[in-house]
Amino acid sequence: MRDADSHLVAGGRRWLIAAMAAGLFAFVLGLLLRPAQAWSAFLVSSFFFLTVALGGSVFLAIMYVSNAGWHTVFKRVPEALTAYLPASALSMLAVLAAARWLYPWAHAEAVLEDELLAAKAPYLNTSFFAVRMVGVLALWVLFTLMMRRNSLRQDRDADIKYTRRNVVLSAVFLVLFPFSFSMASIDWLMSLEPHWASTIFGLYHIAGLFSAAVAAISIVGILLRRRGALPQITETHLHDLGKLLFGFSTLWAYLWFSQYLLIWYTNLPEETAYYLVRLQGAGSFLFFLNVVLNWAVPFVMLLRQSAKRSERILLPVSAVVLAGRWLDIHLQVVPAVVPDRGLVGIGILDVAILLGFGAAFLLATDRALRKAPLVAEGDPYLVESLHR
Repeated sequence: MRDADSHLVAGGRRWLIAAMAAGLFAFVLGLLLRPAQAWSAFLVSSFFFLTVALGGSVFLAIMYVSNAGWHTVFKRVPEALTAYLPASALSMLAVLAAARWLYPWAHAEAVLEDELLAAKAPYLNTSFFAVRMVGVLALWVLFTLMMRRNSLRQDRDADIKYTRRNVVLSAVFLVLFPFSFSMASIDWLMSLEPHWASTIFGLYHIAGLFSAAVAAISIVGILLRRRGALPQITETHLHDLGKLLFGFSTLWAYLWFSQYLLIWYTNLPEETAYYLVRLQGAGSFLFFLNVVLNWAVPFVMLLRQSAKRSERILLPVSAVVLAGRWLDIHLQVVPAVVPDRGLVGIGILDVAILLGFGAAFLLATDRALRKAPLVAEGDPYLVESLHR
């Protein structure tokens, strides 16, 4: 199905292009006036939308290896989210140009004066950092493009061989993904404060990626359903998405609490410093708001079965989770890069850059939805999904 009403942004393309231009202008202006703040906001939004796009790939891979069929009627939605992955890879590569603004270990003089940085220098250096970044981004983009290509080819002849190919690709991808994404999270975010470390940092971000991806899939699916473009999505499909969102947000909360509790209990100065800077003054409001958005709201609102089946509840809750995911990344990046901002409040520059990235993400998703039928008619699990 491809018609004028099947896409996501309808008549808002001009507004999205204007938002992209405004975000770019704000970023360039920020580079001239406050480069550290501009790059920190850039890293936050770049990493956030990367996780949403990559989360679409992970969602599809899990469905393939588990031989799941319930999601087939809206399979094009997570596929469309992955369309932004190449662009997000390029935006992350741009961070290489800002290494000296973001990462203390990127300064040769700092390494010479700091014994810990000197000990970590064989791993934390700009050359090896760039090699690792290029490697993991290429890996994710390659697997995503191959799975998408097989899915689109299956629409032409309904050959089951494409499903089997994607099962194999997904199995390999899911073996590589947790290691590569954990490494990327540690490289790109945790190394912003090289004197602090967490043993569950990678798993923590994997949980955040899952919850953000399910939230984005739910939002796009519901909006297309409301427009009449995907009437095949039923309350049962929403229920399944609601259960996944409920579960992954709780997993995120468990890991958040585990990390916080262990550091609070041991009370080691080199570990507690990470939280102290984020709990100063009014900053504690955003710190605990992070837990409210990422866990308390979805837990309370989606506890009832009827709530998971209601698009009127699932849609705003998914939006709250996405906002919480962005805030979570913001609280990890900005205090480390711009510590003089105190509680690390959210400024106009942060919002402008976020809107610019968001507009680019929506345009890429909309374009992917337009390029293929919204229902994967050649998928062998379609009948099962339609009668779920």
